[in-house]
Amino acid sequence: MSASRWGLILATGLAVLAGAFYYWYAPPPAPPPPVPPPIAEVAEPPPPLPPDYPVPPAAVDAPPLPTVDDSDTAFRTALTALPGAGPLEGWLIPDMLIRRIVVTIDNLTRERVALKLRPLKPVPGAFVVEGSDGTTTISPNNFPRYGAALTVLQALDEEALVALYFRWYPLFQKAYRDLGYPGESFNNRVIEVLDHLIGTPNIAEPIALVKPKVFYEYADPALESASYGRRLLWRIGADNRQALVAKLIAIRGRIVTAGVAAPAAAAQ
Repeated sequence: MSASRWGLILATGLAVLAGAFYYWYAPPPAPPPPVPPPIAEVAEPPPPLPPDYPVPPAAVDAPPLPTVDDSDTAFRTALTALPGAGPLEGWLIPDMLIRRIVVTIDNLTRERVALKLRPLKPVPGAFVVEGSDGTTTISPNNFPRYGAALTVLQALDEEALVALYFRWYPLFQKAYRDLGYPGESFNNRVIEVLDHLIGTPNIAEPIALVKPKVFYEYADPALESASYGRRLLWRIGADNRQALVAKLIAIRGRIVTAGVAAPAAAAQ
């Protein structure tokens, strides 16, 4: 056998031995690193639901209510029969009364209100201003204009007023849904509006005005862009505002208490 052939055989044998040695004696390959679990996407929490203020159920023996459109005479009679509400008769606009109340309440947190749908006649007298050196402010002589209306409101018995509200609540709710809120509660909206008005900040007086067109506006753009309800509360003067807010706080307390007490009593 030639030397070259022996060399080929020897090389082949060495290759086989090397492969066997690697197979039997080489350390096992390191396991692959563990695959980290996929990171779960954290969903944004849903916005909190607004608080819900329950409405007490109607009395079992309560007589049926009229429809909203046929309610003017009966509701006006019931309203003006409340303790202290007699003078209110002269302030009420008699037609579409429940619808007017609902629209106006809903508008009070907005910049504008539908004045044609307000439930009360405007306060008599002219808006009084004063000024010097080119500065115009609301005159303190303007504040007594609101005294008569405020006197009527303060004379209303809160407990009787809230009882009347809940007695006629199905019609308020129907009128509210007719505005385009089919799944929402008018009672929740009432509390929301009351909280907005009660939270009206106090501002320094006298309040500066401008008259860019026909009507006066607040000179401070932040005041002028506030809601209609807050602009009205600033307009009537600090003393009147304090008295009105105190009445609104009392009414709010009665509404919340009546709504909470009724389910608790039913569960007993």
